[in-house]
Amino acid sequence: MKEQKDARLAEAMTVYGDYLMRLCYTYVQDWSVAEDVVQDTFVKYYEKMEQFREESSIKTYLYRIAINNCHSYLTSWQYKKLQVIDSWSKLMGNSIDPVSALIANESDALLVAAIEKLSTKYKDVLLLFHFADFSLKEVSEALHIPENTVKTRLRRARQMVGLTLEEGGFEYGSNS
Repeated sequence: MKEQKDARLAEAMTVYGDYLMRLCYTYVQDWSVAEDVVQDTFVKYYEKMEQFREESSIKTYLYRIAINNCHSYLTSWQYKKLQVIDSWSKLMGNSIDPVSALIANESDALLVAAIEKLSTKYKDVLLLFHFADFSLKEVSEALHIPENTVKTRLRRARQMVGLTLEEGGFEYGSNS
């Protein structure tokens, strides 16, 4: 039994590990924190493996756990403390943001900022559909909402991102 659980965990880590890393990073914006969140996701999956009823795919189950872990982290005292320290550093002129250094393309930076401004319910749908390559049905299963709600939130999220990009001076079809 234990060997079977270990094998299922190893397979899930191999198949979904990179996808979960990218998903978690889009939420927490820190690779080391994303690694911790993904590790916690796999630990919870391992602990609750017997309770998985297979009403959805393992992919949607893992993504739901990861999203919940990201939300928990973003509402935690630890995260809020880091935000205050980061804001203070920027005010003091000591802001060296490695993520900003990696994002050389201005349009990418605008897109990330636009997505970050979205409320959680819109961000979840947008990230799962566009960045995690979930189908509408898989997003619906992962978030436990009707498929038509997914479509509506996806449309609204795209509209909000588009408006934010226009306000930021981004012109469609150009890199400026």
